[in-house]
Amino acid sequence: MAPDSVRCSNAFRERGEPMLGSAPVARRWLLIEHPGPWTKDHLETPGIAGPVARAIETACAELQGRSLLMRRPGRQNPGQAPAWYAVDTAHGTSVTGTWRTSDDLLAAVAALGAPLAQSETLAEPMLLVCTQGTRDACCALRGRPVTAALAKVWPDEVWECTHLGGHRFAGTFISMPDGTCFGTVDLPNAVDVVRAHKSGEVDSTHLRGLARYSPAVQAATGSVLAAHGPAPISAARPGTVEVVSETVTHVEVIGDEPLPDTTWVEVRAEALPPAPLSCGKGPGEHTAYRTSVLPDPR
Repeated sequence: MAPDSVRCSNAFRERGEPMLGSAPVARRWLLIEHPGPWTKDHLETPGIAGPVARAIETACAELQGRSLLMRRPGRQNPGQAPAWYAVDTAHGTSVTGTWRTSDDLLAAVAALGAPLAQSETLAEPMLLVCTQGTRDACCALRGRPVTAALAKVWPDEVWECTHLGGHRFAGTFISMPDGTCFGTVDLPNAVDVVRAHKSGEVDSTHLRGLARYSPAVQAATGSVLAAHGPAPISAARPGTVEVVSETVTHVEVIGDEPLPDTTWVEVRAEALPPAPLSCGKGPGEHTAYRTSVLPDPR
């Protein structure tokens, strides 16, 4: 086991790099309850692997989607069929069901398409904390205490889940149905971060981004929230998005009170020096998104 001094999450915090723009990019999510153990690639987990996994990959690629396996922390119901949830973060709607067979899961995959597009059922609130130690030790070491702390306050909302991307941002979790992703969350601050988010005062210090947006838009909207908030995550949303070059994007951020009505933000994708991005692996290339305010072009 690697010493704490070389843990990827510790190294990231020491480097002090920006985190905005790092949320996984997806609008629709397929969340499948599975007690584990989870394999490193969650779609290779028994019960999911094979035709179901291929169907999930295809649907997610076509529908701006992403899949996660999840389980309740510390408790199982052996006689109860596990649940699945298809969630649209843009509309806050869902389609749900239970599964025992591959056919049940194929029905869950199909729900990501037309059933979810036509759904008017409001999705229930969920907090999904990455605890997948088979992907990276930091996710388990930092994620499990966060899960325990949140479950004491919101027992019906909290789930452990598979990889959310970015081991170095552990502890990391995503809020559903809005799709807000947070990182560098620890036991002492986890409850405060969630309470602030639920009260409409998102903590931009721990914000990775709103998952349904591109990295550049995540960074732009997050930077306006950081400069003028606290405010709800929904108070900053993109208007016009201009891709200037491979590394530069201009984003018009439309704001609700207390944010400015309009802020133009330049986002530069900066290639950073190789660094440890995962425990037990050598340095890897990665990107930071730097933001600056532009003059209003009108």
